[in-house]
Amino acid sequence: MDKDTAERLDRLHMEVSQLREMVTIQTVILQALALKAGIAPQTMMAMSPIPIPAPDELMARLSPKT
Repeated sequence: MDKDTAERLDRLHMEVSQLREMVTIQTVILQALALKAGIAPQTMMAMSPIPIPAPDELMARLSPKT
């Protein structure tokens, strides 16, 4: 693998990580809004066509990495 390809892969990896973090934050916000509207996280998870992690798992993903 040449240097250019390695740099492109590194940038892609960083962008994917940033997108995952943004999706996690958006999901936390969505769950908070659903709770405010009286919708339990379990109900949201059951209605979603894609898996939604439990709130505690989402918060763990947002915790600072050491």
